[in-house]
Amino acid sequence: MDIVDFLSERLDEDEAAARKLLGDRSVSEAGKWYERRLLLECASKRRLLSIVESARQTALATMVHHALGDDPRWIPESIEWTTKSLNALALPYSDHPDFDPEWLAGT
Repeated sequence: MDIVDFLSERLDEDEAAARKLLGDRSVSEAGKWYERRLLLECASKRRLLSIVESARQTALATMVHHALGDDPRWIPESIEWTTKSLNALALPYSDHPDFDPEWLAGT
């Protein structure tokens, strides 16, 4: 499983859990505040995921495009920081069965 797909699925799960608890009348106001905060954190992580994945795809496309000649030196650095960023976003889910332990190496 690709790390971006993995993260998207985990965010979907987090959002679903938060929405379910927000609809539960037995949840305290403090609990509802926490769940609203979790929804905002999910939205924030989705934005960050989109930015990082866009940068990663741009670097990979440029690498393929320039494979026959040019040597854009920024590509390895871009791939490294995007990989480290994605790995860091996956860290809270390290106990999930689909988590790839190799993602810990890049954090």
